[in-house]
Amino acid sequence: MGFHLDQVSYGTLINGLCKVGETRAALELLRRVDGKLVQLDAVMYSSIIDSMCKDKHVNDAFDLYSEMAAKRISPNVVTYSALISGFCIVGKLKDAIDLFNKMILENINPNVYTFSILVDGFCKEGRVKEAKNVLAMMMKQGIKPDVVTYSSLMDGYCLVNEVNKAESIFNTMSHRGVTANVQSYSIMINGFCKIKMVDEAMKLFKEMHHKQIFPDVITYSALIDGLCKSGRISYALELVDEMHDRGQQPDIITYNSILDALCKKHHVDKAIALLTKLKGQGIRPDMNTYTILVKGLCRSGKLEDARKVFEDLLVKGYNLDVYAYTVMIQGFCDKGLFDEALALLSKMEENGCIPDAKTYEIIILSLFEKDENDMAEKLLREMIMRGLLVIELKPGFDISDEGKAVVAAAIELLHNQGQERLDSKVRCSGLDVALRLGCVLAAATWKIDGFECAEAA
Repeated sequence: MGFHLDQVSYGTLINGLCKVGETRAALELLRRVDGKLVQLDAVMYSSIIDSMCKDKHVNDAFDLYSEMAAKRISPNVVTYSALISGFCIVGKLKDAIDLFNKMILENINPNVYTFSILVDGFCKEGRVKEAKNVLAMMMKQGIKPDVVTYSSLMDGYCLVNEVNKAESIFNTMSHRGVTANVQSYSIMINGFCKIKMVDEAMKLFKEMHHKQIFPDVITYSALIDGLCKSGRISYALELVDEMHDRGQQPDIITYNSILDALCKKHHVDKAIALLTKLKGQGIRPDMNTYTILVKGLCRSGKLEDARKVFEDLLVKGYNLDVYAYTVMIQGFCDKGLFDEALALLSKMEENGCIPDAKTYEIIILSLFEKDENDMAEKLLREMIMRGLLVIELKPGFDISDEGKAVVAAAIELLHNQGQERLDSKVRCSGLDVALRLGCVLAAATWKIDGFECAEAA
Protein backbone atom coordinates (compact mmCIF):
# COMPACT_ATOMS: atom_id res chain seq x y z
CA MET A 1 0.00 0.00 0.00
CA GLY A 2 2.90 2.34 0.68
CA PHE A 3 3.20 5.25 3.06
CA HIS A 4 1.12 8.42 2.51
CA LEU A 5 1.77 11.78 4.15
CA ASP A 6 -1.22 13.62 5.54
CA GLN A 7 -2.01 17.34 5.48
CA VAL A 8 -0.10 18.04 8.71
CA SER A 9 2.98 16.19 7.44
CA TYR A 10 3.07 18.13 4.18
CA GLY A 11 2.60 21.36 6.13
CA THR A 12 5.53 20.45 8.35
CA LEU A 13 7.69 19.56 5.34
CA ILE A 14 6.87 22.85 3.57
CA ASN A 15 7.61 24.80 6.76
CA GLY A 16 10.93 22.95 7.16
CA LEU A 17 12.00 23.78 3.61
CA CYS A 18 11.19 27.45 4.23
CA LYS A 19 13.14 27.46 7.50
CA VAL A 20 16.32 26.32 5.69
CA GLY A 21 15.87 28.93 2.95
CA GLU A 22 14.47 26.58 0.29
CA THR A 23 11.44 28.73 -0.51
CA ARG A 24 11.38 27.74 -4.18
CA ALA A 25 11.39 24.02 -3.29
CA ALA A 26 8.59 24.65 -0.80
CA LEU A 27 6.53 26.39 -3.48
CA GLU A 28 7.17 23.53 -5.95
CA LEU A 29 6.00 21.03 -3.32
CA LEU A 30 2.87 23.14 -2.73
CA ARG A 31 2.12 22.94 -6.46
CA ARG A 32 2.64 19.16 -6.54
CA VAL A 33 0.42 18.63 -3.51
CA ASP A 34 -2.29 21.05 -4.72
CA GLY A 35 -5.55 19.09 -4.55
CA LYS A 36 -3.93 15.85 -5.74
CA LEU A 37 -2.45 14.44 -2.55
CA VAL A 38 -4.05 16.49 0.24
CA GLN A 39 -6.05 19.68 0.56
CA LEU A 40 -3.92 22.83 0.85
CA ASP A 41 -4.42 24.89 3.99
CA ALA A 42 -3.47 28.25 5.53
CA VAL A 43 -0.48 26.74 7.35
CA MET A 44 1.21 25.71 4.08
CA TYR A 45 0.53 29.04 2.39
CA SER A 46 1.55 31.07 5.44
CA SER A 47 4.91 29.32 5.72
CA ILE A 48 5.79 30.18 2.12
CA ILE A 49 4.38 33.72 2.35
CA ASP A 50 6.47 34.34 5.47
CA SER A 51 9.62 33.00 3.78
CA MET A 52 9.02 35.09 0.64
CA CYS A 53 8.53 38.22 2.74
CA LYS A 54 11.78 37.63 4.62
CA ASP A 55 13.49 37.37 1.21
CA LYS A 56 11.81 40.70 0.27
CA HIS A 57 9.73 39.05 -2.48
CA VAL A 58 6.64 40.75 -1.13
CA ASN A 59 4.76 41.00 -4.43
CA ASP A 60 5.07 37.23 -4.94
CA ALA A 61 3.91 36.71 -1.37
CA PHE A 62 0.88 38.92 -1.96
CA ASP A 63 0.05 36.93 -5.12
CA LEU A 64 -0.03 33.77 -2.98
CA TYR A 65 -2.27 35.53 -0.48
CA SER A 66 -4.64 36.45 -3.35
CA GLU A 67 -4.51 32.83 -4.53
CA MET A 68 -5.67 31.71 -1.07
CA ALA A 69 -8.79 33.87 -1.42
CA ALA A 70 -9.46 32.42 -4.91
CA LYS A 71 -9.23 28.89 -3.45
CA ARG A 72 -11.45 29.88 -0.49
CA ILE A 73 -8.65 29.22 2.00
CA SER A 74 -9.03 31.73 4.82
CA PRO A 75 -5.81 33.53 5.82
CA ASN A 76 -5.04 33.54 9.54
CA VAL A 77 -3.14 35.83 11.89
CA VAL A 78 0.15 34.24 10.81
CA THR A 79 -0.58 34.98 7.14
CA TYR A 80 -1.42 38.61 7.82
CA SER A 81 1.48 39.13 10.23
CA ALA A 82 3.94 37.76 7.66
CA LEU A 83 2.62 40.06 4.94
CA ILE A 84 2.49 43.10 7.22
CA SER A 85 6.11 42.40 8.18
CA GLY A 86 7.07 42.03 4.52
CA PHE A 87 5.55 45.36 3.55
CA CYS A 88 7.33 47.05 6.46
CA ILE A 89 10.65 45.47 5.44
CA VAL A 90 10.41 46.94 1.93
CA GLY A 91 9.26 50.35 3.21
CA LYS A 92 5.58 50.05 2.20
CA LEU A 93 4.11 51.02 5.53
CA LYS A 94 0.84 52.25 4.02
CA ASP A 95 0.20 48.82 2.48
CA ALA A 96 1.03 47.23 5.83
CA ILE A 97 -1.53 49.47 7.58
CA ASP A 98 -4.16 48.66 4.94
CA LEU A 99 -3.63 44.92 5.53
CA PHE A 100 -3.82 45.43 9.29
CA ASN A 101 -7.16 47.22 8.91
CA LYS A 102 -8.40 44.46 6.58
CA MET A 103 -7.61 41.72 9.07
CA ILE A 104 -9.50 43.66 11.76
CA LEU A 105 -12.52 43.91 9.43
CA GLU A 106 -12.34 40.15 8.85
CA ASN A 107 -12.43 39.59 12.63
CA ILE A 108 -8.92 38.16 12.75
CA ASN A 109 -7.39 39.36 15.98
CA PRO A 110 -3.81 40.65 15.77
CA ASN A 111 -1.42 39.14 18.31
CA VAL A 112 1.59 40.66 20.08
CA TYR A 113 3.78 39.82 17.08
CA THR A 114 1.45 41.67 14.65
CA PHE A 115 1.31 44.75 16.85
CA SER A 116 5.08 44.70 17.39
CA ILE A 117 5.67 44.64 13.63
CA LEU A 118 3.57 47.78 13.19
CA VAL A 119 5.25 49.53 16.12
CA ASP A 120 8.62 48.78 14.53
CA GLY A 121 7.41 49.91 11.09
CA PHE A 122 6.26 53.29 12.39
CA CYS A 123 9.43 53.74 14.46
CA LYS A 124 11.75 53.04 11.54
CA GLU A 125 10.08 55.91 9.68
CA GLY A 126 10.45 58.21 12.68
CA ARG A 127 6.70 58.19 13.35
CA VAL A 128 6.98 57.46 17.05
CA LYS A 129 3.65 59.08 17.92
CA GLU A 130 1.79 56.60 15.70
CA ALA A 131 3.87 53.78 17.17
CA LYS A 132 2.71 54.80 20.65
CA ASN A 133 -0.89 54.80 19.41
CA VAL A 134 -0.44 51.20 18.24
CA LEU A 135 1.00 50.34 21.66
CA ALA A 136 -2.02 51.93 23.36
CA MET A 137 -4.38 50.01 21.05
CA MET A 138 -2.80 46.65 21.85
CA MET A 139 -2.86 47.30 25.60
CA LYS A 140 -6.52 48.35 25.36
CA GLN A 141 -7.22 44.97 23.76
CA GLY A 142 -5.55 43.25 26.69
CA ILE A 143 -2.41 42.23 24.79
CA LYS A 144 0.73 42.84 26.82
CA PRO A 145 3.71 44.30 24.94
CA ASP A 146 6.77 42.05 25.05
CA VAL A 147 10.47 42.85 24.96
CA VAL A 148 10.37 43.12 21.14
CA THR A 149 7.56 45.72 21.26
CA TYR A 150 9.33 47.83 23.87
CA SER A 151 12.70 47.51 22.10
CA SER A 152 11.19 48.72 18.81
CA LEU A 153 9.71 51.76 20.57
CA MET A 154 13.03 52.49 22.30
CA ASP A 155 14.81 52.25 18.96
CA GLY A 156 12.27 54.66 17.47
CA TYR A 157 12.94 57.26 20.14
CA CYS A 158 16.70 56.85 19.70
CA LEU A 159 16.35 57.35 15.94
CA VAL A 160 14.71 60.75 16.53
CA ASN A 161 17.31 61.63 19.20
CA GLU A 162 14.86 61.41 22.11
CA VAL A 163 17.06 59.06 24.09
CA ASN A 164 15.59 60.25 27.40
CA LYS A 165 12.19 58.89 26.31
CA ALA A 166 13.82 55.65 25.19
CA GLU A 167 15.38 55.37 28.64
CA SER A 168 11.97 55.94 30.21
CA ILE A 169 10.53 53.06 28.13
CA PHE A 170 13.51 50.91 29.14
CA ASN A 171 12.75 51.54 32.83
CA THR A 172 8.98 51.11 32.35
CA MET A 173 9.62 47.73 30.75
CA SER A 174 11.29 46.32 33.86
CA HIS A 175 8.57 47.77 36.15
CA ARG A 176 5.98 45.88 34.07
CA GLY A 177 7.82 42.60 34.52
CA VAL A 178 9.34 42.43 31.03
CA THR A 179 12.99 41.40 31.18
CA ALA A 180 15.37 43.37 28.98
CA ASN A 181 17.46 41.30 26.56
CA VAL A 182 20.70 41.90 24.68
CA GLN A 183 18.83 43.76 21.92
CA SER A 184 17.22 46.18 24.42
CA TYR A 185 20.57 46.95 26.01
CA SER A 186 22.25 47.34 22.61
CA ILE A 187 19.62 49.87 21.51
CA MET A 188 20.11 51.95 24.65
CA ILE A 189 23.91 51.72 24.53
CA ASN A 190 23.88 52.81 20.89
CA GLY A 191 21.40 55.61 21.68
CA PHE A 192 23.56 56.99 24.50
CA CYS A 193 26.70 56.77 22.36
CA LYS A 194 25.04 58.67 19.50
CA ILE A 195 24.37 61.64 21.81
CA LYS A 196 27.87 61.37 23.33
CA MET A 197 26.66 60.06 26.71
CA VAL A 198 29.29 57.33 26.64
CA ASP A 199 29.55 57.05 30.43
CA GLU A 200 25.82 56.22 30.61
CA ALA A 201 26.38 53.60 27.90
CA MET A 202 29.25 52.15 29.94
CA LYS A 203 27.00 51.86 33.02
CA LEU A 204 24.48 49.83 31.03
CA PHE A 205 27.26 47.69 29.60
CA LYS A 206 28.46 46.85 33.14
CA GLU A 207 24.85 46.21 34.20
CA MET A 208 24.56 43.61 31.45
CA HIS A 209 27.56 41.72 32.85
CA HIS A 210 26.08 41.91 36.34
CA LYS A 211 22.76 40.47 35.10
CA GLN A 212 24.50 37.74 33.06
CA ILE A 213 23.20 39.21 29.78
CA PHE A 214 26.03 38.64 27.35
CA PRO A 215 26.84 41.43 24.86
CA ASP A 216 26.90 40.45 21.18
CA VAL A 217 28.85 41.96 18.28
CA ILE A 218 26.21 44.69 17.86
CA THR A 219 26.51 45.72 21.53
CA TYR A 220 30.29 45.80 21.44
CA SER A 221 30.38 47.64 18.11
CA ALA A 222 27.99 50.36 19.36
CA LEU A 223 30.05 50.95 22.50
CA ILE A 224 33.38 50.81 20.65
CA ASP A 225 32.06 53.40 18.18
CA GLY A 226 31.01 55.68 21.04
CA LEU A 227 34.39 55.32 22.76
CA CYS A 228 36.24 56.01 19.51
CA LYS A 229 34.19 59.12 18.78
CA SER A 230 34.92 60.41 22.29
CA GLY A 231 38.64 59.89 21.77
CA ARG A 232 39.00 56.87 24.08
CA ILE A 233 40.68 54.62 21.52
CA SER A 234 42.79 52.65 24.01
CA TYR A 235 39.68 51.53 25.91
CA ALA A 236 37.96 50.68 22.62
CA LEU A 237 40.91 48.43 21.76
CA GLU A 238 40.62 46.76 25.18
CA LEU A 239 37.00 45.94 24.33
CA VAL A 240 38.12 44.39 21.04
CA ASP A 241 40.43 42.11 23.05
CA GLU A 242 37.54 41.30 25.39
CA MET A 243 35.41 40.34 22.37
CA HIS A 244 38.04 37.83 21.28
CA ASP A 245 38.25 36.42 24.81
CA ARG A 246 34.46 35.97 24.95
CA GLY A 247 34.25 34.33 21.54
CA GLN A 248 32.64 37.35 19.84
CA GLN A 249 34.49 38.02 16.61
CA PRO A 250 34.67 41.75 15.73
CA ASP A 251 33.46 42.45 12.20
CA ILE A 252 34.45 45.17 9.74
CA ILE A 253 31.83 47.52 11.25
CA THR A 254 33.61 47.24 14.61
CA TYR A 255 37.00 47.90 13.06
CA ASN A 256 35.75 50.79 10.91
CA SER A 257 35.09 52.77 14.11
CA ILE A 258 38.71 52.22 15.22
CA LEU A 259 40.13 53.01 11.77
CA ASP A 260 38.08 56.21 11.66
CA ALA A 261 39.30 57.26 15.13
CA LEU A 262 42.94 56.58 14.20
CA CYS A 263 42.58 58.62 10.99
CA LYS A 264 40.98 61.53 12.83
CA LYS A 265 43.96 61.54 15.21
CA HIS A 266 46.21 61.65 12.11
CA HIS A 267 47.55 58.16 12.89
CA VAL A 268 47.01 57.07 9.29
CA ASP A 269 50.05 54.78 9.29
CA LYS A 270 48.58 52.88 12.26
CA ALA A 271 45.24 52.68 10.44
CA ILE A 272 46.94 51.23 7.35
CA ALA A 273 48.85 48.72 9.51
CA LEU A 274 45.59 47.64 11.18
CA LEU A 275 43.86 47.31 7.82
CA THR A 276 46.70 45.13 6.52
CA LYS A 277 46.38 42.94 9.62
CA LEU A 278 42.61 42.60 9.14
CA LYS A 279 43.05 41.49 5.54
CA GLY A 280 45.52 38.86 6.78
CA GLN A 281 42.85 37.61 9.20
CA GLY A 282 40.34 37.26 6.37
CA ILE A 283 38.23 40.27 7.40
CA ARG A 284 37.21 41.98 4.18
CA PRO A 285 37.12 45.81 4.10
CA ASP A 286 33.86 47.35 2.88
CA MET A 287 33.26 50.58 0.98
CA ASN A 288 33.09 52.51 4.23
CA THR A 289 36.55 51.22 5.22
CA TYR A 290 38.16 52.56 2.08
CA THR A 291 36.29 55.86 2.33
CA ILE A 292 37.60 56.29 5.89
CA LEU A 293 41.13 55.61 4.63
CA VAL A 294 40.85 58.05 1.71
CA LYS A 295 39.46 60.75 4.03
CA GLY A 296 42.21 60.11 6.57
CA LEU A 297 44.94 60.37 3.94
CA CYS A 298 43.45 63.63 2.61
CA ARG A 299 43.29 65.12 6.11
CA SER A 300 46.89 64.12 6.79
CA GLY A 301 48.08 65.94 3.69
CA LYS A 302 48.73 62.73 1.75
CA LEU A 303 46.53 63.64 -1.18
CA GLU A 304 48.51 61.62 -3.73
CA ASP A 305 48.24 58.49 -1.58
CA ALA A 306 44.49 59.10 -1.25
CA ARG A 307 44.22 59.52 -5.01
CA LYS A 308 46.07 56.23 -5.57
CA VAL A 309 43.76 54.33 -3.21
CA PHE A 310 40.70 55.92 -4.83
CA GLU A 311 41.84 55.21 -8.40
CA ASP A 312 42.76 51.65 -7.44
CA LEU A 313 39.17 51.15 -6.27
CA LEU A 314 37.87 52.44 -9.61
CA VAL A 315 40.23 50.15 -11.55
CA LYS A 316 39.17 47.15 -9.49
CA GLY A 317 35.53 47.87 -10.31
CA TYR A 318 34.30 48.85 -6.84
CA ASN A 319 30.84 50.41 -6.89
CA LEU A 320 31.78 53.70 -5.23
CA ASP A 321 28.95 55.57 -3.55
CA VAL A 322 28.27 59.32 -3.48
CA TYR A 323 29.98 59.69 -0.10
CA ALA A 324 33.23 58.14 -1.37
CA TYR A 325 33.30 60.48 -4.38
CA THR A 326 32.47 63.47 -2.19
CA VAL A 327 35.36 62.70 0.19
CA MET A 328 37.84 62.62 -2.70
CA ILE A 329 36.35 65.78 -4.20
CA GLN A 330 36.76 67.52 -0.83
CA GLY A 331 40.39 66.41 -0.76
CA PHE A 332 40.98 68.13 -4.11
CA CYS A 333 39.03 71.24 -3.08
CA ASP A 334 40.98 71.61 0.17
CA LYS A 335 44.16 71.83 -1.92
CA GLY A 336 42.59 74.24 -4.41
CA LEU A 337 42.67 71.62 -7.19
CA PHE A 338 39.36 72.60 -8.72
CA ASP A 339 40.06 71.16 -12.17
CA GLU A 340 40.54 67.73 -10.57
CA ALA A 341 37.46 68.20 -8.37
CA LEU A 342 35.25 69.17 -11.33
CA ALA A 343 36.69 66.35 -13.46
CA LEU A 344 35.78 63.86 -10.72
CA LEU A 345 32.31 65.43 -10.47
CA SER A 346 31.83 64.60 -14.16
CA LYS A 347 33.38 61.14 -13.80
CA MET A 348 31.09 60.12 -10.97
CA GLU A 349 28.09 60.82 -13.16
CA GLU A 350 29.62 58.87 -16.02
CA ASN A 351 29.92 55.97 -13.58
CA GLY A 352 26.24 56.24 -12.68
CA CYS A 353 26.69 57.96 -9.30
CA ILE A 354 24.62 61.14 -8.97
CA PRO A 355 26.14 63.93 -6.84
CA ASP A 356 24.04 65.04 -3.89
CA ALA A 357 23.59 68.39 -2.16
CA LYS A 358 26.67 67.83 0.01
CA THR A 359 28.89 67.24 -3.02
CA TYR A 360 27.82 70.56 -4.52
CA GLU A 361 28.03 72.32 -1.17
CA ILE A 362 31.71 71.38 -0.74
CA ILE A 363 32.73 72.54 -4.21
CA ILE A 364 30.69 75.77 -4.11
CA LEU A 365 32.05 76.71 -0.70
CA SER A 366 35.63 76.09 -1.79
CA LEU A 367 35.15 78.09 -4.99
CA PHE A 368 33.69 81.03 -3.08
CA GLU A 369 36.57 80.96 -0.61
CA LYS A 370 39.05 81.15 -3.50
CA ASP A 371 37.06 83.97 -5.19
CA GLU A 372 36.09 81.68 -8.07
CA ASN A 373 32.65 83.26 -7.99
CA ASP A 374 31.58 82.66 -11.59
CA MET A 375 32.14 78.92 -11.37
CA ALA A 376 30.49 78.80 -7.92
CA GLU A 377 27.44 80.60 -9.30
CA LYS A 378 27.31 78.24 -12.30
CA LEU A 379 27.30 75.20 -9.98
CA LEU A 380 24.66 76.82 -7.80
CA ARG A 381 22.41 77.21 -10.84
CA GLU A 382 23.12 73.60 -11.81
CA MET A 383 22.25 72.53 -8.28
CA ILE A 384 18.91 74.31 -8.48
CA MET A 385 18.16 72.86 -11.92
CA ARG A 386 18.80 69.35 -10.58
CA GLY A 387 16.17 69.85 -7.90
CA LEU A 388 18.66 69.75 -5.04
CA LEU A 389 17.54 73.25 -4.14
CA VAL A 390 13.93 74.03 -4.92
CA ILE A 391 11.50 76.88 -4.47
CA GLU A 392 8.70 76.14 -2.03
CA LEU A 393 5.94 78.73 -2.09
CA LYS A 394 4.18 80.25 0.86
CA PRO A 395 0.35 80.27 0.55
CA GLY A 396 -0.90 82.78 -2.00
CA PHE A 397 2.10 82.70 -4.32
CA ASP A 398 2.31 81.17 -7.75
CA ILE A 399 5.47 79.26 -8.74
CA SER A 400 5.98 79.75 -12.51
CA ASP A 401 8.02 82.81 -13.45
CA GLU A 402 7.98 84.29 -9.98
CA GLY A 403 9.74 81.20 -8.68
CA LYS A 404 12.48 81.58 -11.24
CA ALA A 405 12.80 85.22 -10.33
CA VAL A 406 13.32 84.32 -6.68
CA VAL A 407 16.13 81.94 -7.61
CA ALA A 408 17.77 84.63 -9.70
CA ALA A 409 17.32 87.15 -6.89
CA ALA A 410 18.84 84.72 -4.36
CA ILE A 411 21.89 84.27 -6.55
CA GLU A 412 22.13 88.00 -7.05
CA LEU A 413 22.02 88.44 -3.29
CA LEU A 414 24.82 85.92 -2.92
CA HIS A 415 26.89 87.83 -5.39
CA ASN A 416 26.23 91.30 -4.00
CA GLN A 417 25.56 90.89 -0.29
CA GLY A 418 28.57 88.80 0.62
CA GLN A 419 28.32 87.62 4.20
CA GLU A 420 25.37 89.75 5.20
CA ARG A 421 22.40 87.78 6.50
CA LEU A 422 18.82 88.85 5.91
CA ASP A 423 15.68 87.85 7.79
CA SER A 424 13.81 84.75 6.80
CA LYS A 425 11.18 84.57 4.17
CA VAL A 426 13.39 82.68 1.78
CA ARG A 427 15.17 80.06 3.84
CA CYS A 428 17.76 77.56 2.67
CA SER A 429 17.39 74.86 5.30
CA GLY A 430 17.75 71.21 4.33
CA LEU A 431 21.15 71.50 2.75
CA ASP A 432 22.50 72.80 6.05
CA VAL A 433 23.61 75.48 3.68
CA ALA A 434 23.48 79.21 3.43
CA LEU A 435 25.13 79.97 0.17
CA ARG A 436 26.90 83.10 1.34
CA LEU A 437 29.76 84.54 -0.59
CA GLY A 438 33.14 83.70 0.93
CA CYS A 439 31.99 81.99 4.12
CA VAL A 440 30.83 78.66 5.48
CA LEU A 441 27.59 77.24 4.08
CA ALA A 442 25.40 77.04 7.16
CA ALA A 443 21.72 77.88 7.28
CA ALA A 444 21.65 81.59 6.53
CA THR A 445 18.38 83.16 5.41
CA TRP A 446 17.26 85.72 2.85
CA LYS A 447 14.16 87.89 2.75
CA ILE A 448 12.61 87.95 -0.70
CA ASP A 449 8.86 88.41 -1.04
CA GLY A 450 7.05 85.41 0.45
CA PHE A 451 9.05 82.51 -0.86
CA GLU A 452 10.79 79.82 1.11
CA CYS A 453 13.78 78.00 -0.31
CA ALA A 454 14.31 74.48 1.01
CA GLU A 455 15.98 71.22 0.15
CA ALA A 456 14.18 68.92 -2.25
CA ALA A 457 12.55 65.89 -0.66
